[in-house]
Amino acid sequence: MEYFVNYPAGAGPHPGHWAADKEAEGWQGVCASDHLWVGGTRYPHVFVAATQMACATRRVRITTSFCNNLLRSPVEFAQAALALQAASDGRFEAGLGAGWLRDEIEAMGETYPDGPERVARYIEALTVARALIHTGQCNFDGRHYRVHVAGDQSLAPLSANPPALIASAGGPVALRGVTPLVDRVEIKASARSTRVGYLDFGIMATVTEAEVRGNAERVRAIRGDMPLGIFILVAAGENPAVAQLKAGLGNGYLSRFMGHPADVAQALAGLADMGISRVQLTELVPGSHAALAPHLL
Repeated sequence: MEYFVNYPAGAGPHPGHWAADKEAEGWQGVCASDHLWVGGTRYPHVFVAATQMACATRRVRITTSFCNNLLRSPVEFAQAALALQAASDGRFEAGLGAGWLRDEIEAMGETYPDGPERVARYIEALTVARALIHTGQCNFDGRHYRVHVAGDQSLAPLSANPPALIASAGGPVALRGVTPLVDRVEIKASARSTRVGYLDFGIMATVTEAEVRGNAERVRAIRGDMPLGIFILVAAGENPAVAQLKAGLGNGYLSRFMGHPADVAQALAGLADMGISRVQLTELVPGSHAALAPHLL
């Protein structure tokens, strides 16, 4: 099992320094998220943070978890992915997500699309991005994107080893649409809890193991050889903040990823039974990565 850790935005460390520390600890990958804010947490620009990580490390892989399709053009995303692949000497993986947080989109003066439109835009964006990442060119006329980058107009620098394209999805429609387009699918276990435009812990508490397992099986039914990852919100430690979060999720499936570090690590390792080979760990409580490291690395 591979474990990637997500940069704890708002916690203070420089993204490059943080990534170098994580590389030294032995994590397989580091991630940069794409938000303006989530609640009281402010985020650095995703491409700047990922570049700082690439320049400060030599071995660890770097990914965007996940570029926000509601904030980014797929052409901009592909251009940045090519540049980051070059800057990292081939260690970058291009993660693109549909976007989910309503208030940051509306604060920009944009209209927040409903769920079906977000998914439709996402599938089109992945189609465009894949062509551009592999060839530097794309002719596409869809409902949401019309992209004509061709002939003398081309993106660079192309690579003989294009960055892997990764999709994050958690619903049947999105999973069916993205799976044929990408190199890895990361199942978002908490996807239903963000479809309302914010993170709803009440909905998160209702996620079941059968639901997550079913999503993995949906992907395998389309492409049996598809590498599978999963996005997990973790809270590891023995302190009141962790205990409160775990209690709030009750007996829900995702509560097993909160609690004593050894117990959380055991639950994470058990994801391999679903055919999952990579886990992306996002802290809900600061210090969770450090608490889990002795049990996972």
